[in-house]
Amino acid sequence: MEHQIDLTVEQDPSRSYRLLPEAPACGPRELTVTLRSSARDVVEIAMWSETGLLPQPRAASHHARLTIGADQIASLSARLISRWQRFVQFEPVSGSNRLREKKPYLHNANLTVRPQSELLAQVSELAREGAYLLGELLAGEERALVRFRGHLLNVLESEDLRIRFDSDLGVPWPMLAVGCERLLEGGRLTVDPFRLFLGHRHQVESTSGTYPDYWWVSDRHHAVGSANLDKDLKNVPLADDVLKLLNSRLKDLNVRHFSDKLLPDLAQPVLDEDVMYFFCHGSYEEHGGRTWHALRLSDELPIDAPLVDGYRKPHTDAAARRNSVALFHPLVVLNTCFAGAPATTGFTGLSAAFVRHGALGVLAPQIAMPQVFGAEFALRFLTCYLDEGLTAGHALLETVRWFATTYRNPLALTYGLVCGLDSRVVTSPQEGTTGS
Repeated sequence: MEHQIDLTVEQDPSRSYRLLPEAPACGPRELTVTLRSSARDVVEIAMWSETGLLPQPRAASHHARLTIGADQIASLSARLISRWQRFVQFEPVSGSNRLREKKPYLHNANLTVRPQSELLAQVSELAREGAYLLGELLAGEERALVRFRGHLLNVLESEDLRIRFDSDLGVPWPMLAVGCERLLEGGRLTVDPFRLFLGHRHQVESTSGTYPDYWWVSDRHHAVGSANLDKDLKNVPLADDVLKLLNSRLKDLNVRHFSDKLLPDLAQPVLDEDVMYFFCHGSYEEHGGRTWHALRLSDELPIDAPLVDGYRKPHTDAAARRNSVALFHPLVVLNTCFAGAPATTGFTGLSAAFVRHGALGVLAPQIAMPQVFGAEFALRFLTCYLDEGLTAGHALLETVRWFATTYRNPLALTYGLVCGLDSRVVTSPQEGTTGS
């Protein structure tokens, strides 16, 4: 006897995305710098340009061996981050050594009300520290290193370049600085110290190791995403404005407050979000001499890189066996303390974990970020990214420069972008492409 079989055909099996056979058209990297460490005391540096910005070397790239070891670079990077943390905790004193105001940089995002002599002195010192790290990184008199240093510094002292730092070592690249020798003449400031930082001069992204090698193009007209929040931070000024912005610019916004909502979604083969925003607490976990970063939503479960890896890895591995991809492609904004800090040991960082499983990029601060500034930063960055349609790299640069000019606050420089320089979302019906 014949039976009628009901068939259900999924109308959009690709969920409005097409996988491309090669990278889509995007802006070239004017400069790529790599640091490779085969041993603690052996660090090789190389660089090249996709636009002919550097003189053509006889080899494939400019390269040299550094005189500084991996442990020294890690220590100096941690020291620079610590120096920025002291900036946040700064307390001015009067002539009688009594506090005039308790931690003004911690409690105010807008620093134009501060005495400019005080503020510029602090920012100039941060620039000097950033230049010191860069100087120590490139120090040495070996002929190849001297030539390499001259070419690199000449490029870094220009502006508005697109730069990738691909490194085995965690270096807070946006917080490094160039040109500090021009800061003072006759004891007076002659250059705005904000303009000396690499994160103010250029679009910068960091990469580390091997990431998934595939690209997406969107066929849909509206972005979707999530807000992953700690309820304790809901009253932070402008936190609600960030949520309203996300809700108005994303067609579907999934709001999560607890790990038991986030983790089941991470466990799904398809986690189809264009933006994954976190605003919660972050801290260092420590055990047995090992230190790593974790974040927490409104409950006490620490969410760290191995936890993310454990939930996503089965889908990433299964997709690799099928020669396909697991649908996970957000720009992840980890607006949580220390989330981008490189000076950790024991586990892979959260940023790398998200990117390894498909995230287009991760934006995160490298210090314990003041909550007030964190909300202000997110509102400004996401406005550039979602409202104005800028790429993540361009949006970050515009955000850094806006805070430097309008609020005279350097803390936006502590946000680092891991991958994602070209990431952008489709947010209007007039944009997008038609599936073929």
